[in-house]
Amino acid sequence: MALENITRLEDSRPGFRPNARPMRTRGGQVREVLEIRGKRLGALTAATAAVTVSCGQQAPQAQQPPAVVTVTQPVPQETTESQGSSEETSEQGGSAETKVSHPEEIPTQKPCQTSQLRARLYPDTLVGLHEDPTQPAGGSRTKLRLANVGAKACTVHGDARIEFVDGTGTVMPATFVDKAGTPPAEWMSIGTREGVAQDLYLIYQTGDCVDDPAKVRIYPPDNTEPTTLDWNFGTVCGDRRVERTHLHSD
Repeated sequence: MALENITRLEDSRPGFRPNARPMRTRGGQVREVLEIRGKRLGALTAATAAVTVSCGQQAPQAQQPPAVVTVTQPVPQETTESQGSSEETSEQGGSAETKVSHPEEIPTQKPCQTSQLRARLYPDTLVGLHEDPTQPAGGSRTKLRLANVGAKACTVHGDARIEFVDGTGTVMPATFVDKAGTPPAEWMSIGTREGVAQDLYLIYQTGDCVDDPAKVRIYPPDNTEPTTLDWNFGTVCGDRRVERTHLHSD
C-alpha cells in the first residue's frame, strides 16, 4: 500500500512522466501502473467529452406557427363631389328629351340653319294619310319633314314658312292658317339624323282653282334662306288656302 501511495503522489506532480516499469507488490504481483492509470485517465476524458457535448447541444425548440395579423381598414366614404358626379352621370345616362321649353335650356345648341336641314314633302297616299278619318273632305294632307343632316343637334320652334312659285319664279299668293285644335308651338331639339314634321291640309275640289304651282320654297323657322322643291301635288284650290300644324316630333 505504501508503494501505491507513493505512485499517486508522483503522478500528481506537474510535468511528471512516470516510467513504464513493472512494480511488484507485497504479494508478488506485478502491475503495469502506467497502463492502469492511462486507462482510467482515458475513461475520464471520454466521460468529460460526452458531458461537454451534451451540455453544448440544446434541445430543439418546437416551431411556433406564424402569427396572423388582421388589419381592418375603414370603408371609404363617398364625398359630396363624387355623389354629385354620380347623380350627374345617372341623369346623363337617360334618353334626351326632344321637346324643350326654351333654347336657353340647351346653351350648346343653336337654332337650326337651312344648310343643315333637309326638306321633303310626302303625299297622303305615300304615308297612309288618305285613310285617316281626319282627312278634310275634298282635300288632301301632305307632310313636310325637316331632317337634321348636320353634325350637331339644333333647335326649332313654330312652323316653316312656305311659298308657291310658278314657272317664271314668281311667288303665287297663298293663305296659310293654323288648323283648329293645333297644340301650341314648342321648342324642340333635333339630334343628328332626327327630324320634325308639319302637316299641310290642301283643298282641291272647289271651283276657284288656279294654275298648279311649279315649285315650293320652304323656309325653316328663323331662317331667310329657303330650300326649293318641285311641287308634284296638283292644283291648290280654295284661293290657295292651306291649313297647317306647328312642327312636331316625327
